[in-house]
Amino acid sequence: MTRSTAPNPRQLAADARKQLRSAAQHWPPRRATSFFKPDEEVYTLGLSAPKLRQVERRLYGSVRASWGGAAAVQFADVLLRERHLEGRSLGLMLLARFSRDFEADLLARAHDWLAGDRCDNWALTDLLGTKVLAPLLQRFPALAERLKVWAGSRNLWLRRSALVALVPLARQGQQLALAYSVATKLQPDRSDLIQKAAGWLLRECGRTNPRRLATYLMAHGPRVPRTTLRYAIERFPQAQRDELMERTRAAGAPA
Repeated sequence: MTRSTAPNPRQLAADARKQLRSAAQHWPPRRATSFFKPDEEVYTLGLSAPKLRQVERRLYGSVRASWGGAAAVQFADVLLRERHLEGRSLGLMLLARFSRDFEADLLARAHDWLAGDRCDNWALTDLLGTKVLAPLLQRFPALAERLKVWAGSRNLWLRRSALVALVPLARQGQQLALAYSVATKLQPDRSDLIQKAAGWLLRECGRTNPRRLATYLMAHGPRVPRTTLRYAIERFPQAQRDELMERTRAAGAPA
């Protein structure tokens, strides 16, 4: 398909809506009752992950030779206004295809999506963080420091994204100092979604340097939430996990 005949972002979004509705297990979207917290209002079409990927591949095939990153951002911006999880996920999935074309201003756009609750559940936040923000930060490493500001936000999804966006980088031994800094800043956070994300990030920090992770956990001791700790030490041998659980426990607290 040539540039002159390729659909523009709004046209492709309209096509996406038609394809999703055609593939939907139910219409209108229904509220999800599994996998999400009670306070997360998530509506779905009942599509399986393979079916959603099939729709995305078909759409991507119609624009991959003609679109650049700017068009993909516009497409995502349109679909992130959808009510259902599949539509918003689709927008981010296709955007991730154009990571080589990402520009630095995408971080501000992502901030607005999160602050505006257009990625208002853990599934969308994690998709944005791992598939869009992480490649963006690899392309523009200096942007990563902005995550410290996100970590101080009152918005839950900005705080979770500050952690999750660093997971793929930490897995490769990148931005470890920043990852530990953000995890430390969010230690007092009482949200289960933040504590689990912090543990996930710390676990990936330990992939390339487990000694540094163990030292960090010992140094911060009982300040590390137990949920975070359990996630962080999953890859350690059982004996070391038991030792860390015991030695970081607050006096008089249960394991």
